Amino acid sequence: MKAVMYLRKSRMEELSNEEETLERHKKSLTEFAKTNKISIIKIYEEVVSGDTLYSRPQMLQLLADVEANKYDAVLCMDIDRLGRSSMSDQGVILETLKQNDTKIITPRKFYDLNNDIDETYSEFESFMARQELKIIKRRLHTGIKRTIKDGGYIANAPYGYDKIYKDKIPTLAINEDEAVFVRMIFDMYVNQGIGSLTIAETLNSLGARPRRSDKFGRTSIVAILKNQVYIGKIVWDKKKHIKKGTKNNTKHITIYNKPEQWTVVDGLHEPIIDKELFESAQEILKNRYHPPYYKGTVENPLAGLVKCGNCGRTMQRQYMHRGERGEWETILCMNKGCIPSAKLAYVEESILHFLYDEMNNIAVELKTEQRPKKDITLLEAALDATEKEISTAKQQRSRLHDLLEQGVYDIPTFTERSKALEEKLATLQEQATAQHDAIKKAQGTNKLKMYKKIKSVLQAYETADAQKRNMMLKSIIREIVYKKEQKSKPHDFALSISFKDL
Repeated sequence: MKAVMYLRKSRMEELSNEEETLERHKKSLTEFAKTNKISIIKIYEEVVSGDTLYSRPQMLQLLADVEANKYDAVLCMDIDRLGRSSMSDQGVILETLKQNDTKIITPRKFYDLNNDIDETYSEFESFMARQELKIIKRRLHTGIKRTIKDGGYIANAPYGYDKIYKDKIPTLAINEDEAVFVRMIFDMYVNQGIGSLTIAETLNSLGARPRRSDKFGRTSIVAILKNQVYIGKIVWDKKKHIKKGTKNNTKHITIYNKPEQWTVVDGLHEPIIDKELFESAQEILKNRYHPPYYKGTVENPLAGLVKCGNCGRTMQRQYMHRGERGEWETILCMNKGCIPSAKLAYVEESILHFLYDEMNNIAVELKTEQRPKKDITLLEAALDATEKEISTAKQQRSRLHDLLEQGVYDIPTFTERSKALEEKLATLQEQATAQHDAIKKAQGTNKLKMYKKIKSVLQAYETADAQKRNMMLKSIIREIVYKKEQKSKPHDFALSISFKDL
């Protein structure tokens, strides 16, 4: 009998090491197969939850192989290891095995799904497994609620804290290496009146790094400013996640709850920020919000700048409303279905990061090129001579056609001399381009002018309104081409930014 082994860690074993669990099961099933003379030709291992069939790649591959009639049986620790999710998911698994006459073997029982008694028994066990899963979920949910009400923190530790346990309850301990930057963020924002983008760039220049990205940005700074964990609070039930499985993929839908539905309790952890400073930050954040209606002035800082990478149309600002999730600004191509949209704040932040990087690169180039300015008289004379040669060559090219028409040149002679002349012209034009570049490099004025212009824009940007921001960006940027793939993540877009010739 050709059989495969399917291993999956159950929810009851989530606190144990999955490798140890699967290895223990593998050893038990291997011994069982040896004793019963069952030939194991492949092993499928899975450590994901059994909630949704279509989020389990190994099971999907197993079912595909079963449909190809590769195996006679599936060996597993218990029938609920195959899955105990919805009735429809379990029906797919059992029906696939039945139609292809593939047996289920466990150390406790042999199942032939084409036998009425075995099929009924397997369906009954699957039903009991689903009921057990519901009970486990309720217990887990109750345990989480209890931990939250006791002041425990069960999510990933936020920036400025480390995860610890106190009397077996998960909580947080201050990470002083990061907490110093958290205090700096609130002090700069509230007491010094510095904007979130400038704060982000300051932290990046000081070597601070967030937990899940390469550098701080405006959105990560604002998220820290809004997080009540820094005043010793635990906030839960802000949102809930729903998984919807299809045959092709599993969609994760997030629903944002209203503030009155949140659970807010005092945490066991020590605060990093005092309450008065935190509330001052919230007031500033609230007052900097721009309401979604036209005021007679430009409200989009990127107006007229961003072009769709697919159709070339100018992209527009639009407010999105998703029920209880509230509103936010997006940058959108008005050609319906042309390209996925992105949050305007993400695109704006990416542009500003690009400008900061470009300014710093120019500063490095200027520093390495600091030397007495060259006399460009000879360079200009050489360029003038080259341009005269180009003009003469073009006149010669024109006379070639006259000589051909007059019969002075035959066609082979005309072709030969025309080719030589075109090659000479191409060489001269390349030479002129190189001479132009040499003059610009010797002058060094363009880079310095660009550096000063970008720096002035970035210094004034944070405190400017949308209309002034738009004017400042247009003073240095000619065009921004936006590209984004379908079904990509919110931050996964590409910008191609071209500067004006200053």
